[in-house]
Amino acid sequence: MDLALETKEALVERVGLLERKFADLRQSMLASVALPSNWRLTPKERDLFLALLSNGIVTKQMAMLILYGTADRPTHSVDVFMSRIRSKTKSHSVKIETINRTGYRLVDRLVWRKTLKLDIPVEH
Repeated sequence: MDLALETKEALVERVGLLERKFADLRQSMLASVALPSNWRLTPKERDLFLALLSNGIVTKQMAMLILYGTADRPTHSVDVFMSRIRSKTKSHSVKIETINRTGYRLVDRLVWRKTLKLDIPVEH
């Protein structure tokens, strides 16, 4: 990737995306204390689960940005991460729905936010 060939607008957009990602990651680090340790989520799984808690729908592109900082990777890895999160949280009645060709949604998201006592502002 040659940054010299990109337009100023494209670079500004890229920087904005990175700033938002870092802000989200900082917020997720603060909230991670609330997740049960017996779920044994890896840091990337935790970040993805916290994105599910914070957003109504997490698209595959959003998940790629959370996991890798870029959307330029095959989306199959997102499916693998979601499968691992589902298997680790299934015994705790966590349900994650797949939205066909779009992404994922945490069922009863607002209930889980309250149950886990997250201090992140809730979006309605």
